[in-house]
This record gives sequence, structure tokens and C-alpha cells, in this order.
Amino acid sequence: MTVHYALPTAADFTALAGLHHPSITIYASTSPVVSERERAEVAVKSSFDEAIERVKSSGAANAELEALRRERDAIIGDQQIWAGLARSIAIFVAPGFSEVFVLPNRLDDAVHVGSHFTLGQLLRAPSQDQEAFAVTLSANEWSLWHATPTDRAVRLDIDESHDKSLDDAINRDPENDDKPRGGKHGDRGVSGDERRKAFFELYAKRVADATRQELMQRDPDDRVPLFVFAAEPLMSLFIDRIRNGRRIVAVPGAPDRLGAAEIDEALRVQLGRLNVAEADGALRQLTEGTAGRVERDLAAIAREAADGAVEVFWFDFTTSVNGTLDRESGAIEFASGHGADEQLSDGTHAGDLLPQLALLVMSKGGKVVTVRSDDLDGTVWSGPAMAELRFALA
Repeated sequence: MTVHYALPTAADFTALAGLHHPSITIYASTSPVVSERERAEVAVKSSFDEAIERVKSSGAANAELEALRRERDAIIGDQQIWAGLARSIAIFVAPGFSEVFVLPNRLDDAVHVGSHFTLGQLLRAPSQDQEAFAVTLSANEWSLWHATPTDRAVRLDIDESHDKSLDDAINRDPENDDKPRGGKHGDRGVSGDERRKAFFELYAKRVADATRQELMQRDPDDRVPLFVFAAEPLMSLFIDRIRNGRRIVAVPGAPDRLGAAEIDEALRVQLGRLNVAEADGALRQLTEGTAGRVERDLAAIAREAADGAVEVFWFDFTTSVNGTLDRESGAIEFASGHGADEQLSDGTHAGDLLPQLALLVMSKGGKVVTVRSDDLDGTVWSGPAMAELRFALA
């Protein structure tokens, strides 16, 4: 048994792909909170028992069933797994084979039994943003946080010279002070509301400058999104001053009582929403853009993927279309029942074509984006998959 606490790699997917008969795939939502570990462990054991019964009813040999039970018992009995949970766990078991992935993103509970592992949900982890910065900002204090694909949000150490609160911003009096008129040394005619607004503007500016400086050291390419936890008026004042090429997402509310666990949970939820919004926007732009660069037919997508002509492959991980794929030619043979069954007409075992196509696209340098069709606008999404081609079809 191998337990992974990092996002799956190309080598991991290679090991999981192909025929594994009989195979069990389990996805389960979990939690790093100690009080919820037992619930996750019970849910996974129940899923295992259900899956093994389904394998038994399919006519599996006793030796295969015993091998599956041994793998189950090893996983359930490994306390290191259950002591180090994140937000999801993905388990892949076959006789003599078991791989476990502890993942930061929320996956849907699911159990699958067949001849191939179901990899659609596992592909969500590396295909979507799982890293974020966050600013928690109030008059009392501000902090900068970082959440990664493998670690929960942690408060970052920042330069001690930065103002730490609104009071710091008001009372700091360096040479050429940018203190607003109406402050400690300001004009007497300025009202209290105007003075308060001016101080908030100064504080927001200084925090924005400090945040920009800190992030430049850690992410100079502005690749990672920044989530801002704040209430008005600091929220708007800060965002107006921090805007640049980085993606900025507002999370309204008072952040003073949020701990690391609450911030991480909120970031994972917000990352999921951001991923959906960006996928929807990209699909809309694509379908309304250059004609000939969109392909929806799976057989055509497979041929283009084999030629390295697919730039981005979107697929609905909640849908399965079974069959076999020749990775060299891109030729597809669908399973019986228009891809609904798990065997070809000649009895050959078939697996879900969508993850197979995703892995082929990735091997050719293309990008894969998993989606849940129910999350997307029906006017831009139809069918189990779409591909953006590198070159428009003639």
C-alpha cells in the first residue's frame, strides 16, 4: 500500500490506468478535524463492504475476494492515514494493489466496481487551482495566509516594519508622512466622519502596499489568486489599491475570529467556486470565438489528442462513457450500450474513456479541466466532453 499526501503525478496516473480486474474505487469526503475522523473511517469501511459484495455478486473467485479484504483491512487499520486526513480521500484497490490519496479539495462520495479504476475525480486535484493566498483585514489587525495543494492555510511571517493595525497607521509619523488631512495634526474644520474615512484610506493603502511587497517575493508572476477577508469599507478600499494582474476575490465578513481551520475551509470553498467560474467563462469565450476550434465528438477528440492537437480538454467527471482507446492512433471502440456497459461486444473489459482521453491529452502537453456539468451554463456545455484544438479545423 502506498499513501500519497501530494497531488497525483503523471507516474501515479500511469500506475492507476489500464486493466485492474476486479477493481474498487472509493472517493470519500473527510475532515482534518479530530472529532470527524471516526465518521470518515466508518463511511470508508461501509463503502468497502458494499464494493466487495458487488465484486462477489459478479462471480469473482474466493482468492480475489480475500485479496481485496486484505487490502481493505490494511487501509482501515492504518492509523497514520486517519490521523492525517485532509478534505477528501481517494482509494484504489485491486488484488495485490492499493493506492491511497489524501487530498485537499472536496470530492463527491462515490464507490465504483469494475475492471478499471475510475479516475475522473482524481484528475480534479491537479487540474484545478488548489493554492491560494489570503488577507484577513480588520481595523484591529491584518494577516497574510497561504494555503497549498498539500498543506492547510498557515499565517505567513511578514516584515515587522509593516503597520499591524489601524492604530499603527494613524500613529506612525515618518518623514514626509502621508497622514491624511484632519488626522492628529490636521485641520480643525474636518468632520469626524471625514477623518475616519481618511484614516481607513491610509490604512488600506499601507496594507495593500505591504501585501503587494510580500507577494512579490513569493509569487512574482501573480499566478496564485488572493482572497480578501474583510468588511466594508476596508474591503473596497483595499481591493481598489491592490488590483494588478493577480486574481482578487472578495470574501465579505468580519475576519477577527477566524482561525486557521476556518480560513482554510473557506479558501477551499472559494477556490472551488473560482474554478467553476473560470471554466464557465473560458468555455463561453471559446464557443463564442473562433469557429473550428471546438470539438465535441469523442472519437474526433481522441484522434486529435493522439496527434497532439488538443490544447484544452474539458470533461464532466460525473459522466462515464466506457470503451477502449488506442493511444497511438486515437482509435476508440465504445462498449456495448453506446458506452454504458463495461465490456465491448466481444467481452473485452472496457474503462471510462474520459479519463483515458484526459491522460492522453496531458501526455501530449495539453491541459485538462474537469467540470461538473450541473455547475455550468447549459448554453455553453453539452455532452460529456469538449476540446479546444490548437488549430482550427478546415
